[in-house]
Amino acid sequence: MSKFRFIDSHVHLFPEPLFHSIWKWFDEFAWPIKYKVSADEVIGLLTNLGAERLVLYNYSHKADISSSLNEWSYNLTQKYPQLIGFATAHPDDDNLSALLYTAFVDYNLYGLKIQCHVNKIPSDDERMFPIYEKIIEYDKILNIHAGTGPILRPYDFSEICGVNRFKKVVKRYPDLRCIFPHLGAEEFEEFFDLMREYKNIWTDTTMMLTGFFPHDINPERLVEFQDRILYGSDTPNIPYDLQTEINYIKKLGLGKEVEDKIFYNNAKSLFNLGPARKGEL
Repeated sequence: MSKFRFIDSHVHLFPEPLFHSIWKWFDEFAWPIKYKVSADEVIGLLTNLGAERLVLYNYSHKADISSSLNEWSYNLTQKYPQLIGFATAHPDDDNLSALLYTAFVDYNLYGLKIQCHVNKIPSDDERMFPIYEKIIEYDKILNIHAGTGPILRPYDFSEICGVNRFKKVVKRYPDLRCIFPHLGAEEFEEFFDLMREYKNIWTDTTMMLTGFFPHDINPERLVEFQDRILYGSDTPNIPYDLQTEINYIKKLGLGKEVEDKIFYNNAKSLFNLGPARKGEL
């Protein structure tokens, strides 16, 4: 029996010092991370599991570290051709235009990751607009964690995040291709409704189809937006086995065609990786 093949559209890779800081935060405020391993080891684990391509995300939690992170990400994509590299930026970075030119032109990274929770900057803050405009100018993709969840006590992100703020962004920039992760947690239905209105919006499954969080995602919505949902694992910052979300999705009974799209073909299309593959997953 051949190995199950998939594209993981949400993998967090950081230099080791930043990884250790992130894991310390998770230990205190979120959940125990099962895979506290280096970027190289993460790539090896997922490749051995069956991942053909991996989308590399990281984010700058403060100004003026984006350039070094982007250089690190670019170098990692040169070492591992299966990586789909994304840049990061902070709205307070110096020489933002030059930074994004380097990331999008010199490094040819696929897009940009923004973490509103970490930056504590709303998606509709005017300081973000130059970033969005450059993403459109260079025909890249935005992954923006702008939803209110997952809820992590004692943090309350409802003041700076949420679908109403994000709606202002896509209304202002309807040509902005963007992915909102975690199926829009905690406003699942509202984000799905936004997807119906704006065809340039995608989402990923990251951690929401595992049984770890007490959410009942309506399978009919997954079928409705089957062409714009990506499988993402959030590795390595997860508290369960790598296979957990894959198994969970397979048990939903969505059908082979829908599964193929979520696990493989949608990512092939969005990231322009070549023609869809049929009957081989």
